[in-house]
Amino acid sequence: MNNTTKITKRIQKKSIAIGIFLIVSIVLFHFYNSINSDNNSIQQDNIIMDYTIYPSTIPENQLLRIEEAERLYRQAFDNEVFYAVVYPEALVKLIKHAWQWDKNAMPYYYDLLNWHDVYDENDKEEGMMSFTEFMKKYRDQLVDNTGKPLVEPMVFKNPDMDIYLWDKFADLKYPKFAYRKGWKFSPCGYDNNGERLPCSDEDLEESIKYLNYALNGGYHCYEDLTARMLFQQGHHYKDNEFKKINKLTEYRKSLTPEDLILAIDYTEIMAEHSSIIGILRVTEAYLYGLGREQDPLKAYAWSLLSDYAKQKIIEIGNNLAWYRPQLPPVWEYNKEIQTRLEQILTPVQKQAAQNELAELKTKIIVWDYNEWQEQIDDFHPKP
Repeated sequence: MNNTTKITKRIQKKSIAIGIFLIVSIVLFHFYNSINSDNNSIQQDNIIMDYTIYPSTIPENQLLRIEEAERLYRQAFDNEVFYAVVYPEALVKLIKHAWQWDKNAMPYYYDLLNWHDVYDENDKEEGMMSFTEFMKKYRDQLVDNTGKPLVEPMVFKNPDMDIYLWDKFADLKYPKFAYRKGWKFSPCGYDNNGERLPCSDEDLEESIKYLNYALNGGYHCYEDLTARMLFQQGHHYKDNEFKKINKLTEYRKSLTPEDLILAIDYTEIMAEHSSIIGILRVTEAYLYGLGREQDPLKAYAWSLLSDYAKQKIIEIGNNLAWYRPQLPPVWEYNKEIQTRLEQILTPVQKQAAQNELAELKTKIIVWDYNEWQEQIDDFHPKP
């Protein structure tokens, strides 16, 4: 059997495994809903589960950052094709952190256990190490900083526990889990025509709460957050094909003036990192006097910045700087605003707007919004 055939078989097995996970996820959902909110222990397979959330015993300055934990897992274990240990030393480090309640390491240890559970030990690639073999060979290296042997926490003995833990970690403001939970409440689906359905204010506020936790933990989730703050659909677009953009004048009526200002502050941060939607929102804010004092001259300058940003990205040839399917309605709406303002501004005001534009150009920090959006600032993880 050649390597191509082997890899093809592995991919086919992963497709089957993913199908199994989809079925299992339904079971896990029912498990989560069965857990009492007061964290009472239940007995399963003769194991008394402990639902206490423990702080990590690892010093704070040694805990894994969010992205560092993911890189370590990708380096340690191949769950794409071969389901085998790739770098044992990295896996030792990952497990040592997970077993000591390093919150950013724990999800990847659960993933490893899940993939290992559906991995056929007898069909692994020759020369590659299975997780079982790894544990036999490296178990004695799973020790704490004093050399004391570590014990796998009880929560890992029940694979269903991850749903419960991730929910509680989000409530405790761990940013990785808060960011994921922020998507639980919104957006709220589509109708039969592909139009986004409105969310309840309660769901939007819950989503905003968790996205704020994530923001405070280093995530650049301003676009997701402002969409939920500003619009009842919880999104900047009305439809699933990005053909119709929400206008700022359609903002949520329950939004307080203070939160409207804050939302525009956030969109201006997006704009400073070359977000076209961010630039549009600030343009609208000055045009309509929403979240900013009404100022047609500044609105015109910001609309010109949108044109400049479009040309700048074309000039530097960065096709990945924006999610392009979202842009046509932005350009169209921005052109409408420009045309309207050009009819009311005097030549002197237009020249002043050009001067304002020159100043705005200097405030752009990066010209790759998508790359910046995906970054997570370096915060010390919480124990």
